[in-house]
Amino acid sequence: MVNITKALFASGGLLLLAILPVFFHSDPYIMGVLTLCLIWSMVAASWDLIVGYASVFAFAHLAFFVIGGYTSATLAVYAGVSPWIGMPVGGIVCASLGFLIGIPCLRLSGMYMGMVTFSIQFVLPTVIVWAGPGRFLNFSTGGSFGLHRIPPIEILGQAFSKAELVPSYYLAFAFFLVFIVGIYGVIRSRIGLAFVTIRDAENLAKSIGVDERKYKLMAFAISAFVAGAVGGFYAHYYGTISPALLSLDAFLLAFMMVLLGGLGVFPGAVLGAFSVTILNELLRPALLWRYIILGVIVIVTMITVPEGLMGIPALVRGRLSALRSTGLIGRRGDAAQDR
Repeated sequence: MVNITKALFASGGLLLLAILPVFFHSDPYIMGVLTLCLIWSMVAASWDLIVGYASVFAFAHLAFFVIGGYTSATLAVYAGVSPWIGMPVGGIVCASLGFLIGIPCLRLSGMYMGMVTFSIQFVLPTVIVWAGPGRFLNFSTGGSFGLHRIPPIEILGQAFSKAELVPSYYLAFAFFLVFIVGIYGVIRSRIGLAFVTIRDAENLAKSIGVDERKYKLMAFAISAFVAGAVGGFYAHYYGTISPALLSLDAFLLAFMMVLLGGLGVFPGAVLGAFSVTILNELLRPALLWRYIILGVIVIVTMITVPEGLMGIPALVRGRLSALRSTGLIGRRGDAAQDR
């Protein structure tokens, strides 16, 4: 019964996303925000895969997102490579880097791993600016100004860019379906079961022969691949990419998405991404105060519902059960019948 309810909610949510352009196709701002929601949903869901499910405190996820974007963009700008090749190449490059970074990082644990991976987030902008003049294979990153005039994705002559909002939304929605279903497939597979076993019962996992190092390296590679490929889509959709995506503000917003939705509870990261992206847009008039407001919302949610937005239904059911056990709901029903 629970699985049927979840399936119905998931189907309803996907149907809603599919028909939203029918209502907002004439509003460029809303369509742009909705497309951005889909992009950040994929990033947040892949980050949740390694942090929430594999329980690896890796904080270099936006770095993979940006590396994938720059990889696909530079291949398209300087080598004329199609985005359809550049995006998966960006994902493969990031998966390889994630695997290599994971090897030494897994020798550490807890905050030490977090500090090492987080440092990548701060070192990368310096590398991008250094490579600006084309120091690496004559591929310029554009330095601090970023790379511009990135060719859009094309299908049969139809360009999918920020100028074509409805077609681009549906292309983002198609990518969203592929990656979210793929992530869910990983979670439901033996790999996902190994992630959860290592997370919830590490000693038990070791006793039954689960190779913790192998599966955590797989988490690094899979999550980095998704982030890199989505970064490529982002670059071709906006036509530009810059080190600004590695700012502390962007990092905090992305991590808020994962926390607000609920760590290790699918599809919490998707709900968190939509919620934070939309709230961030609504709170723009508050300027820098919007980060404080968003932070308070996340903190209050985590204190009230540790499982995040995905824990709200269970909380409501628990409160209703408590009311029934005290007889408050029944008494009201009896009083209504007496009237």
